Amino acid sequence: MDLAILGATVVTPAGTFFAHVYARDGRIAALTSERLPARETVEAGGLLLLPGMVDSHVHFMDPGATEREDFTSGSSAAAVGGVTTVIEHTHAAPVTDAATFRAKAAHLRTRSLVDFGLAAHVLPDSLERAREVWEAGALYLKAFTCTTHGIAGLSTFDLLRLFQEAAACDAICLVHCEDEALTAGAERRLREAGRADFGVIPLWRSREAELVAVGTVALLARLSGARVVIAHASHAAAVDLAGRERQRGARLWVESCPQYFYLREEEVLEQGPFRKFTPPARCRSQADADAMWDRLRRGEITHLATDHAPATRAQKEAGSIWEVHFGLPGVETTLPLLLEAVNQGWLTLPRLVEALAEVPARLYGLYPRKGTLHLEADADMVLVDLASRRVLRDEEVVSRAGWTPYAGRQVQGRPVMTFVRGRLVAREGRPTGEPGWGRLVTRDQRAQALS
Repeated sequence: MDLAILGATVVTPAGTFFAHVYARDGRIAALTSERLPARETVEAGGLLLLPGMVDSHVHFMDPGATEREDFTSGSSAAAVGGVTTVIEHTHAAPVTDAATFRAKAAHLRTRSLVDFGLAAHVLPDSLERAREVWEAGALYLKAFTCTTHGIAGLSTFDLLRLFQEAAACDAICLVHCEDEALTAGAERRLREAGRADFGVIPLWRSREAELVAVGTVALLARLSGARVVIAHASHAAAVDLAGRERQRGARLWVESCPQYFYLREEEVLEQGPFRKFTPPARCRSQADADAMWDRLRRGEITHLATDHAPATRAQKEAGSIWEVHFGLPGVETTLPLLLEAVNQGWLTLPRLVEALAEVPARLYGLYPRKGTLHLEADADMVLVDLASRRVLRDEEVVSRAGWTPYAGRQVQGRPVMTFVRGRLVAREGRPTGEPGWGRLVTRDQRAQALS
């Protein structure tokens, strides 16, 4: 054997068990009570062993706005956070066809510490190439329902065309849901009123705008038969709206992110650009947060991602609230925040593994190679100390952002060691892997996808 992790408490969606875990040639080779010879040995001492996290929604800006993040810095942050596979798409240099997919894959060949898949953007002028880029290897097709990050959204007519094409080739779509008429109208009225205070964010990117778009997307998903994921659902009403169409037969999933559980709407009034992301935080009370945890526990929020879209402090402080970048760093803090949720009793360990690893791996065609510790799966693993306490600090952030919206928050539970295909890529909060070890992943021919 190449690697032995001895005496670990293995966590799966079905429960936990004690085992020695062995890897050979980058794959899980044995989970057993027997001690087998291995070239490298790690004494787990009863620590938790989880499948590596699959973060299915990140923006590493490479190629593109690499002053905000590049693939080496972003994948280093991922490794530190226990994330072993990311699915990335970049607004500044979108993948829209087979040629741009191949060019980006080649560009990233020597840049990542963790494994990565690529998603494609579907823009109004690239809709005809959606099937082409899917067949080239994109793991999903990303669409917007409103102008965001300077990217034009699809009209309702074009969104239905996309879904019909996706249904025909069984592609899966991830959709950013905010209504164009409501966001554009709100922006126009706020600007006409001379508003440039931080309070414009929740008025511009309103709950109503999200709900209208979620309702439209969910209905079109059902009518077309396409597989569709609602991106970054920000509050329980949006989750419930999608759930009603799923009960009627829509092939629909709901992604959310830690910021919609942990951050509060009023924080934007003080933090301004450091809380400018969209949809913005919606929680106004602990009851709102509890409603989100409830839907995550019940599987109505099917899985979690980060929407990691960092900018440095200097970039966040440049210009008015209208012009500053949307987005937050998040790829290295998600697992610690969710381990804290386990310690608080808001979430179980099996559900954490399901939401952060197995469901996204299944959904995007990577299971059973990713998202699990089954025999013959890639040896993507994270060793976790559930008892360790620490305070999250800006100065410990590995991402090029150099800050976290969770600074000052105490969490219990941390990733200790992260392995990608049996190789150590992070230890005790610092990356140890080499750029280029991470490789492109595409849909597994054995994939057991969610239907």
